Amino acid sequence: MTSEKKKLEGTFSDVFCPTCGPNEDRTSIFERKDGITFYNCRNCNIEYASPRLVESSLLNLYEGDSWRDMSYYENWTYQNWKKEKGKDYFLVQENIKLAKIFLNPGASILDVGCDIGLTVKALEECGYYSEGIEVSKVGSKIAKEKTGIKVQNLKLEDYKSDKKFDGVFLLDVLEHLHDPVQVLSECAYNLKKGGYIFLHTPHHRGISTRYKKYLHKKGLRNDFKHFGFPEHLYAFDKKSLKVMLDKAGFETLHFESWPNQLTRGNINIFNYCIVKLIKIFSLSDYIVCVGKKK
Repeated sequence: MTSEKKKLEGTFSDVFCPTCGPNEDRTSIFERKDGITFYNCRNCNIEYASPRLVESSLLNLYEGDSWRDMSYYENWTYQNWKKEKGKDYFLVQENIKLAKIFLNPGASILDVGCDIGLTVKALEECGYYSEGIEVSKVGSKIAKEKTGIKVQNLKLEDYKSDKKFDGVFLLDVLEHLHDPVQVLSECAYNLKKGGYIFLHTPHHRGISTRYKKYLHKKGLRNDFKHFGFPEHLYAFDKKSLKVMLDKAGFETLHFESWPNQLTRGNINIFNYCIVKLIKIFSLSDYIVCVGKKK
């Protein structure tokens, strides 16, 4: 193991495509100096890193001291965050708008990987029943004590409830999961028949991401840091999400993407049309997907 890889604490393992398994037909996109290689599965078109941290090391990474600056939350309140339109305010509004397209107020939604619970709280204020799951002790503590939501500090596989939900949010989570197909199947288990899953995840066919890969291919960049490794294990496109969701028991219904101008509240008369085109044709570096339980 090189000195660069040693800087990433934990145990590494070689992996295959999470959807297609060891029988995949894969091609190498880029190999970093530390030996981490980024692959594309030709069968389903997912992109992923190998070797990568094993699940226990990933969980330790998410619980690290850098996860949150706790001093920031000493005097933080949800009401002030909403009044001042704080960090991720406009992203949360897009989450709510998406939910309203498919689910009426009164429906129940489980937010898996709810972070500090901002979307859960906003859903409650819009008339939905919502609760969260968060693997980080820090995140779930803030969600419970500061945001004021119903949240459990555990992995989805350990979640026990007699309730079946109308919707499940999996926002900025799928790219972090050791076994995304298994977690998607667990999401399906916790949904009513005909329930909806809402995904937001890195998009390797986004314009900016494709440009950065081109720079690496030409030798003008040599780190591949935009992939998000070691936290990000995968990047997706429409095909890879559709194949993965199908395997987990979902029918894919809808795709769009949200550029930074939208999620940061920077829409104006000059960029409105461009933002709409990027959203409709899924051109940004994160993609939104909605699936329905078969």
